[in-house]
Amino acid sequence: MYKVKFSKRYQNQIYTKYEIKFPEEDYFYFDDNIFCVADGVTRDLIGGEIKPYPKTKEEAEYIANHYPNPSGAFEASKIISNHFVEYLKENKEKFNDIKDAVKESIKKANSDVWRINENRKIDYIGQDLFCSEAVGGIILGDNLFCFGIGDCYIKVFDENEKEIFSTENDHEWMEKFEKDYLKSGEYNWMDPRYRLLIRGALRNNYIVTYNGEKVGYGALTGEDSAINFVKIYKVPLINAKYIVAYSDGCMQYFENEAETKETLKNPDRIKNDGSERTLIVYEKYN
Repeated sequence: MYKVKFSKRYQNQIYTKYEIKFPEEDYFYFDDNIFCVADGVTRDLIGGEIKPYPKTKEEAEYIANHYPNPSGAFEASKIISNHFVEYLKENKEKFNDIKDAVKESIKKANSDVWRINENRKIDYIGQDLFCSEAVGGIILGDNLFCFGIGDCYIKVFDENEKEIFSTENDHEWMEKFEKDYLKSGEYNWMDPRYRLLIRGALRNNYIVTYNGEKVGYGALTGEDSAINFVKIYKVPLINAKYIVAYSDGCMQYFENEAETKETLKNPDRIKNDGSERTLIVYEKYN
């Protein structure tokens, strides 16, 4: 049997340090053996302006004062987490294959996000689609049935804290494209033309390629095309001890074996540093 050992979200450390109020965009929800972590995609500032990651109090205050509040990204992540868990809980018995139940649940949650986007005028810059990346799943017996899209993660570790499973990060396709093509020239994320390219042409576009390789990436915008990027997994848990689900702000806490051991031993260490971050840890009890 697996029980939740830890579940918490922390705000971006620089806003916490200076006690600056900033909109939440991560969201998580679990009900016993069903869980979801969603990471609302960062928005441009009001009017389409964008600033680098803040390093000072003054920079952080400027961003906070000019950031959409409340953020539609939070609403998207909240819809994804709540609706995935509740739909799977209520409907899993209707499916012969639990993988199908997981896929249908995230498909349904994604379609519900479209309700907050369908009447908006989108320019992919100041007015981008509200969206979220996410992972989630259900633990049944000796198996984990789960999904992933974007750069949130589910990882499974054995009793020695050795990784035995990880969801994939489809952002790596797009990031390679940035490195190989865009950054070879005058690439600048501050230039709205590049944000328009990444969001308008690559996001949820499964067929776009560069040099024969896929360069699209996924986010749960409510668009049907987002589901092409959702990967569904069945993970044997015979040798598993821990199941973790986290947003990308926790990547540093699982980047190597030493960090992983410390984090599984003391999950609340994530409060010490990082961007907005969310972590759920399940542990197996005999």
